[in-house]
Amino acid sequence: MKTISTTLLLFLGCACFAQSQKQIENQMAFAKFYGYVKYFYPGDDAAKIDWDKFALYGSQKVDKCKTAGELKDSLNALAKVLMPGVKIISTTEKTTFPSHLKPKDTVGYQEISWQHLGVGLLKDKRSLYQSARTNRQTVFKTDFTGFGNLSAFTEAKDMKGKTFIFSGKAKMIKGDGQGQLWFRVDKENGKTGFFDNMDSRPILSKEWQNFEIKGTTDQDAKQIVFGAFLLGTGKLAVDDITLKVEGNEVYKRDFENEMPGNEPKTMAFATARSNVSNAKYSFIVNADNQNKFIEIGGPENVSSKEFLDIKPFERHASFGEYIDKPIHKDLKIFLPIVLYGNKRQTFPSSDSLKVKLVLNKINGIGKDQLRIANPYLRIGNIINTWNIFQHFFPYFDIAKTDWTNDLKEALAESYQDQNTLEFANTLRKMTAKLKDGHISVWYTGNISQYYPPFAWEWVGNKLVINSVMDSSLKLKSGDIVEKINGENAHEYFNKIHQYISAATPGYLNHRAQTESLIGEKDTPFSIVLASGQEVNSLRKIHSSAYGSYLPKQDTIKSLGNDITYISISNAKMKMINDSIGLLKKSKAIICDLRGYPTDNTGLIEYLMVKDDTSSRWMQIPQIIYPDQEKSITYQYERWPLKAQSPHLTAKIFFLIDGRAISYAESYMSFIEHYKLATIIGQPTAGTNGNVNSIQLPGGYSMWFTGMKVLKHDGSQHHGIGILPNILVDKTVKGISEGRDEILERAIKEASK
Repeated sequence: MKTISTTLLLFLGCACFAQSQKQIENQMAFAKFYGYVKYFYPGDDAAKIDWDKFALYGSQKVDKCKTAGELKDSLNALAKVLMPGVKIISTTEKTTFPSHLKPKDTVGYQEISWQHLGVGLLKDKRSLYQSARTNRQTVFKTDFTGFGNLSAFTEAKDMKGKTFIFSGKAKMIKGDGQGQLWFRVDKENGKTGFFDNMDSRPILSKEWQNFEIKGTTDQDAKQIVFGAFLLGTGKLAVDDITLKVEGNEVYKRDFENEMPGNEPKTMAFATARSNVSNAKYSFIVNADNQNKFIEIGGPENVSSKEFLDIKPFERHASFGEYIDKPIHKDLKIFLPIVLYGNKRQTFPSSDSLKVKLVLNKINGIGKDQLRIANPYLRIGNIINTWNIFQHFFPYFDIAKTDWTNDLKEALAESYQDQNTLEFANTLRKMTAKLKDGHISVWYTGNISQYYPPFAWEWVGNKLVINSVMDSSLKLKSGDIVEKINGENAHEYFNKIHQYISAATPGYLNHRAQTESLIGEKDTPFSIVLASGQEVNSLRKIHSSAYGSYLPKQDTIKSLGNDITYISISNAKMKMINDSIGLLKKSKAIICDLRGYPTDNTGLIEYLMVKDDTSSRWMQIPQIIYPDQEKSITYQYERWPLKAQSPHLTAKIFFLIDGRAISYAESYMSFIEHYKLATIIGQPTAGTNGNVNSIQLPGGYSMWFTGMKVLKHDGSQHHGIGILPNILVDKTVKGISEGRDEILERAIKEASK
């Protein structure tokens, strides 16, 4: 029996795997199709597509195709109405540019094609990165993002440390917006404690449903604030707002004593935020056959438009150029990247009625489908993300990853993901392979935001406690950790590393130090020390407060012997200017850039003896062809720094480590290139350049590096960073004694 069962399970497993492989092949073909048509097909009708929804729509259409023929027909059906000239054909079929794509008379027509400065993802005319079509004005439609809020509050004196259930009954009456209950603890120190606003589980149903938020009030709570809001447009009905503390009802509003047609008297209300001026929410007592309730109504017709004309690149594609690329082992895509267009429409013209019907199918996909439980949303988000990097990420030559295979693996995992965290990790795992320290993936409903009361770091091959925030723990700085939650520390961190995108080991370690600790509130965290002692704690410190427990740098201070210390992370330029007398008479100045600068690049100008002349170290790609093929040109950016008086003649030292990223590395690039200081410490993060931002339906977002940044001499910076002139490795002994070994070495050098 055992043998038969095992064989049957193996057979079933193979059958499921084979089916899944066919689905993945279909999705990979659609993924390539999607990127080519979204970013390089220039037709007017395609420009009206909601591409987030098209990713979902198309992935669903191709998912069950059983043969290459069915897949071909499905993809051609997607292109037929909105993308004239796009065809999916057999890989063996020869392609020629069809004559019917050119008007008989081109008078009054211009050539339309895409050009991408980086890639325009934010739909904001102020963004450094833009995507536009030549001879077409770019229209930025600003969608309304306001919310209308019902609220109440109570003192927390009898609720501290106690469990609660905040509940309410609600439904969406109409519209594209969503409802959410919310609950917040305001603490004695002015910071926020427990907070939940149902971001991950919004109110979308048109039927009455019960919703609740559960938790424990912080011990240092000052007041409790709670309520419900409508996000966006439409109408939300809210009733039976109730707060129970350890089973006892302490607050209830059922609005039965309110007068229909009037504004509510028993709860506060306000238009809490609006990105469109004079757009207000309404708050009215209403009634149905059963009871009275509050109706929150959103404003209507509140979207606005902005226009932007982008200067064409010097290089551009010409009519007759096209994409002829494989998207599947048996299929390839033909796509013209330049079309003719007059003031009304790109050529060939389309059937406006059919266009409207197809656009309604795609763009009319409702919010109820834009949930992570929908596998096609997950697949669509993978496809969307993969294509952004495929066509626009500037560091594939350094990442050296098989990005097509990475797509295959991510699609397979997205089919299996069961919840929001699992899918977030799929996105993280895929993008970690790009080795870009700017890449971080966020989910709006993330509740894993709490830390245990200690910090640690890797010193060589030892994981060492470097800060303890709870004196009751039998733990001290310098203790070596061997096991974490029953697992070997190295193995535990290896699992963390697969979800972190980092260009250098130093930055990987920096990110992993905190991401290895974070989890949900009050979840247990156990470690075993090298001594054999087991230490158990709970994750209690919210991420917003965790940094306040860690050691802080001073701003500006004298270290004696005419040596002055400046924290580049904390000392603003006014403070530096106010201390210029001290700096002028110092024989040595130690500048600490183990962190992030705070608007004080003027200090660099006091160190320079001549104006900066480097002008090509920041480079924004100008892309007009897919897959980053053909020669890419760049738009160059720079910092125009000039030598300023007084010139500081002291010996200058800069302290760096793996935490220094982006702006910090731009800062340090001048110090390194012009040899303005002796650099001491450890290599920086090796990731620089303005970030671009991806927003995905379902509540996900991420950053990535949108431009190529070199050292000022034109050599590689990404993955290398700023290297110290004097490398200093920290020691377990130094940590246990509470010493700053990098600063100590700088003081020693300054004292010579």
